[in-house]
Amino acid sequence: MKTETMLIQILESVIGVKKVTGDTRFLDIGGNSLNLVEVLKQIKAKTGVAPSPRLFFDKTRSTVTALSAEIDALRELSNAAAPVAG
Repeated sequence: MKTETMLIQILESVIGVKKVTGDTRFLDIGGNSLNLVEVLKQIKAKTGVAPSPRLFFDKTRSTVTALSAEIDALRELSNAAAPVAG
């Protein structure tokens, strides 16, 4: 599943809104520190990584598209840092 699609599903479920798009900002749909805990928990469960909570409150980096890119970057770093079995 594409990261952006996954994040949209999480936000719609946790915050209880519909019509979340790539341009949607966390705070604009009623996001707050309480529901952020659940959002981060679900992101971590599905991807193995979680972006900094601060990003969700940053007006320039809190769109679904920007947050998805951050999650993808963290996953790449995590995979690159994983030890090679052998």
